[in-house]
Amino acid sequence: MGQVLLGFAQLAIAIILSAIVAFLSFYLFQWLTRDLDEWEEVRQGNPAVGVVLGAILLAVALILRPALAVDTAQWDAGHQVYMQVLLAEALQLAIGLVLAVLALGLALLIFAGLTRGIDEIEELKKGNLAVGGLLAGVVLCVGLMVSQAVGQIMTIVSSFLF
Repeated sequence: MGQVLLGFAQLAIAIILSAIVAFLSFYLFQWLTRDLDEWEEVRQGNPAVGVVLGAILLAVALILRPALAVDTAQWDAGHQVYMQVLLAEALQLAIGLVLAVLALGLALLIFAGLTRGIDEIEELKKGNLAVGGLLAGVVLCVGLMVSQAVGQIMTIVSSFLF
């Protein structure tokens, strides 16, 4: 019965933190694109901005997925580790979110520096789906590649807990 309750508690935490992470991910993009009002662009139906924002949300989810797995094999906390697992999951998600923001932000800044002939922000404002799709691809690619490293970091974090 305890495992079932733990599963439901983890589900509840994952849902709540997922909504928070989605909101914070959106603000990651706003922080990187100070010359672009994403809310206004979305309200006006700018598909390029919507594609990039959707890709950012998906990339953050890919990066954070390993943070949901809590390895308790090395813990010396006895059989009643339910609160510790929930605390570890929340801590790992917080660390994972910081890592996701740093990784995606850095990747987008590097990509913008490498593509000096294109002003990505101006193209997004124009609704250029080609640029939006390209940036979405960059973001998703980084998310896929970074998720493995985040998983390894989460294993280390988990081993230091309790």
